[in-house]
Parts: sequence; C-alpha cells; structure tokens
Amino acid sequence: MKIKKVEPILCQGGCRNWVFVKVTTDEGVTGWGDGTDWFGEPTIANFIEHLAPEVVGEDAFNIERLWQKMYSAAYTTGRIVNCAITAIETALWDIVGKALETPVYNLLGGRCRERVLVYYDYCDAYGAKGYDYVSFYQSGDRSLEGIAKQAKKIKDAGYKALKCHAVFPLTCRRMNRSVEDEIVRGTAEKIRTIRETVGTGVDILLDVHNYLDIPHAVKMARALEPYDILFFEDPIRQEESPMSYKMLRNSTRTPIATGENLYNVWGFRNYLEIQAIDFALPDICHCGGLTQAKKIAAIAEAYHIPLCPHNCNSPLSTIISAHACASIPNFLYLELFSEDYEPPWRDKVISPPLKVEDGRLILPDKPGYGVELNEQEITKHPYDPKLGWPTEKLYDTAAWG
Repeated sequence: MKIKKVEPILCQGGCRNWVFVKVTTDEGVTGWGDGTDWFGEPTIANFIEHLAPEVVGEDAFNIERLWQKMYSAAYTTGRIVNCAITAIETALWDIVGKALETPVYNLLGGRCRERVLVYYDYCDAYGAKGYDYVSFYQSGDRSLEGIAKQAKKIKDAGYKALKCHAVFPLTCRRMNRSVEDEIVRGTAEKIRTIRETVGTGVDILLDVHNYLDIPHAVKMARALEPYDILFFEDPIRQEESPMSYKMLRNSTRTPIATGENLYNVWGFRNYLEIQAIDFALPDICHCGGLTQAKKIAAIAEAYHIPLCPHNCNSPLSTIISAHACASIPNFLYLELFSEDYEPPWRDKVISPPLKVEDGRLILPDKPGYGVELNEQEITKHPYDPKLGWPTEKLYDTAAWG
C-alpha cells in the first residue's frame, strides 16, 4: 500500500488553530493525523509539505522507517519539526489500522485498560466561558468561593483529577522569574480550598507554565506540601539542564512533573536517567507521535515513572493520545480540556464525537482511530492568524520596564 498524497489542513479551533493532515494511499485508504500546536500553524503545515516527498511512494506500513526518514530529513529538531513529523506519523497508524481492520491500540500491543482516565482542565474559576483564550481567563468567578464551586462541579461530574494554575495568570510575565510571597501564599490557599472541597478522592495538579526560577519554585513547592497534590507541573523551563529539575525535586516533598516541551525519546532520556522528575508529561502529538510515545513510556517504565500526557490540542489529538494511553502500562491520566473552553464545533469536526463517562474517555472500537474528520465542517472554520498563545492582552508586562 503506497502513500499517494499528504495534505495539511488547518482549522480554527477556538483558542488555537488545529493542524490536521490527510494522507491518502494508492488503494484509497485515508488516514488522519494531528500536529496541532499553539503557534506557528502555517509553518507546521509548510513543514508537512516539506516532509511529504520523504513518504510519498513509500509503503504506509513501514512507520518506523518513515519516521526515521523524516527525522533525518528535518536535519534539526524542535517543536515545529516534531509537530510536522507527528502529523504524518499519526496518520500512518490510522491507515494501517484501517487496512488491517483493527483499532490502532491493537497495533500498539493491545489495551491495558478498557477506558482512559482523563483529568479536567481547568479549575480556576466558576462559570468561565468563551473559547477565546483571553476572554476565558478573564471571565467567571475566580474567588476562593468560585474555585470551590468549580471543584465541586468537577468532582460531581465523576472526574478523579483536576488541574489549576497559580494565582498569577495576569501578572506572570517577569524579567527575573521571581514572584512575591503573596502569590505563593495565595496559590497555597487556592490549593487548600480545592483540597478541602474535593477531599482525598480527587487528585490535584498545579501548572505554572515555566514561569519560575529555582528559589521561587522551591518556595512554592514547599508551600504546597501539606495539600498532597499529585504533581507540580512545569515550574521552570525545560530546554535548560535537567539538573535544574533535579535540584528542585531534591528540595521538596511535592512531586515534580514536566515534558510537554520535550521532544522524542532523547529529550526524555536526559531527565529520566538522572531521576529529575516524578511524572513524565509528553505531548503525544508534539513528541514525534505514537512511535516515540511508546519508547518514551518504556524508558519511563524502567524508572517506575508514570505518564500523564499533555493534551490541549484538537479532538483528534485526544483520540490519538488515548489509543497510546490505552496500551501503556505506566499511564495514569490524559489531559482533557473542559467543554467550556472549547468551540461549539469541536464535536462536529470529528465523528463520533468525544465521549467521557465518570472521568474516563471511551475509545471507539472501529478500525484505525475509530473516527473520521468532517471536511465540510472544517471548511466552515478557516485558519485564524490572531489565535494562539496570548501576549500583552492577558499579561501585565510592566516588569519589562
């Protein structure tokens, strides 16, 4: 079965643009892949087209071979490159599953679990609405009472884990990455409120998006220790030495996690071999796809490190990631954006739509990923260059002088 055509397709996805790829074979089997990111979508699409000659004319079943060809052709690595490779690679798994008339998780070793645990993202306000990033983060009741109401809503919906952020979303752009003690205390109070609301039966995750330095990351991590959170995510940047994470991990009882900005097995190796983290958080649609996700999971398993994949991309990304998670023994949770944060067409571009019951994602059992994309619906929501990771509209940048 030879690959005939590789076609990137962009779609406005609410607070970001989704990057899909459609790969067609000479036998008429079509596979869908995902390379969504929060910026640079046209560049990802262009790089997909750049990589297309490496796979067109090749046997779609030779996924490992084609991954290595694309990786070598890219010359260098990074977020844009890995998203483009992932988009094509994930589409190939869909093709093979359809050709063999079996779900992708069976190609990955079969299921370790029938359903995939997901954690609810986010618990930062009650009643927040709007799939524009800025309006969502500036809406809703963000008082401790509002946060308690949101935590109760999440627990009552059956979720076993939730994510929130520190109390500085409007002031976190700092030149020196330090924060005031009131932010540390306020964040600890927020976590205390959530813990008292949900009890011990719901895991709490805190994400600070790489905005701290070591001293203040240590201070915040220690302030969180009484509340037994599952992990403290991305306290410092990941492209720096893993030794910084090891220093932090050795300074607190709060578990430390990172990984969404690490790419492929080699990036994670550097963290795992020195025991710098307690949880690995690869983004399966950024790290190189299912081929790399399984390798990353295997290395993490060797160190008894659980996986909680990052996933705030597209509904197709969620399904792709879930197929991998179903087959990974050391998987714990998969990230899932709340419906309040997604555009109303999220469940129209994919068929069947995402289905979550009691905090668990139900995997389709049809061949491939078990879903198809609605190209007619996608055309109704063209690429929007204004979307992506926010800058001055959301953050106070006065600290830059």
